Amino acid sequence: IAGVGEIIMVTPPGRNGTPDKNIMAAAYTAGVDRVFLAGGAQAVAALAYGTETIPRVDKVVGPGNIFVATAKKQLFGTVGIDMVAGPSEILIVADETANPKFLAADMLSQA
Repeated sequence: IAGVGEIIMVTPPGRNGTPDKNIMAAAYTAGVDRVFLAGGAQAVAALAYGTETIPRVDKVVGPGNIFVATAKKQLFGTVGIDMVAGPSEILIVADETANPKFLAADMLSQA
């Protein structure tokens, strides 16, 4: 898509040192080529500059906490970024006519 030759993803490891199986399933579905266990601002820096194990990329995309947003802001110009965005939040307003499956999906989108 959009001429991207390789999609690289970073995700923090779980407590057992392995990636979350649901994240890996989503990565597979999205066509991710390689996954590296790293998260936060340090993962953004690793993608921007490259390390011995994580290759340098052309563009860093995706949401994160304030530290990720700050890292992306500081690295703007060194590496392409999508935008400086903070964590997302959701407010659901529903009444008794709301579809419970839709409500659950809305809540899970922020989990």
